[in-house]
Amino acid sequence: MGAVLAVAACAPPAAGPPPVPASDVRDGTWTGTGTYESPGGPQELDVRATFRQGTVVRLDVLPAATNATSRRFQERFADAVAGEVVGLPVDEVHVDRLAGSSGTGAGFMQAVAQAALAAAGR
Repeated sequence: MGAVLAVAACAPPAAGPPPVPASDVRDGTWTGTGTYESPGGPQELDVRATFRQGTVVRLDVLPAATNATSRRFQERFADAVAGEVVGLPVDEVHVDRLAGSSGTGAGFMQAVAQAALAAAGR
């Protein structure tokens, strides 16, 4: 039970929570790979989100950046984001800048939105 996601590069800043009502999200674990543009070039990060009754109950962000500076920002983002997101209904998740990382949030939000859409069967 999961979905592998590709996310477009050069994402704009996160516009808001995923466009899926929490009530439409099926229980399970959904994964995604977010890509975004950083000063060090295009970067990726992997996201694995577990939903129960429309709520994020577990979240793992696995840094995958190839640029050393971007990787450090991703690691800081990964350490901080679960504390901001776990326990929220998926339609209330909104992360923009976090732990000094500006681009990572946009890629993260795209991945979470696509995971929620997949969990809703869309």
